[in-house]
Amino acid sequence: MPHFENNYATRGAPVLSAQAVRDYSDRGHLHWEHFRLIRKLWKGPLVVKGILHVADARIARDAGADGIIVSNHGGRQLDGAIAPLGVLPEIVAECPQIPVMMDSGVRRGTDVLKALALGAKFVFVGRPFNYAAALAGEAGVRRAIRILSAEISIDMGMLGIISLDQLTAGHLRRVAGS
Repeated sequence: MPHFENNYATRGAPVLSAQAVRDYSDRGHLHWEHFRLIRKLWKGPLVVKGILHVADARIARDAGADGIIVSNHGGRQLDGAIAPLGVLPEIVAECPQIPVMMDSGVRRGTDVLKALALGAKFVFVGRPFNYAAALAGEAGVRRAIRILSAEISIDMGMLGIISLDQLTAGHLRRVAGS
């Protein structure tokens, strides 16, 4: 049975890497100083994933991040974490000089459009393509891409736009209680 490797996993290594020996359980020593050191040593593009708070986005930006991915890692590690879509606008506003991207919880075309409307420069989609690959391999992934692309196109038509640069936060309305 496939499973995700979490902190203190007791079921063994993930199903896709039977020989892997990993210990991600002790992360308490990681700090933004480590990121600053990596930035100093690595001159190439450096993107930080897992940002869920505007203060962390500010630190990452000021420490030299070339981009930020707002993500709760699909909610599989900490299922009570805030949804990235909820914090995306304030992180975009705080970091206008670098690309802010998003993943987590993206399942359909409307999810992609919501993130783009709130300022994401790119939206990552993972789990639907993993399921498609598990079901039908490369052909399944190609089919999932066609489905997602068609959903985005149809949804854009329903919004009355023909180009993504016409999409704005004004196309969204907050639902009462959310």
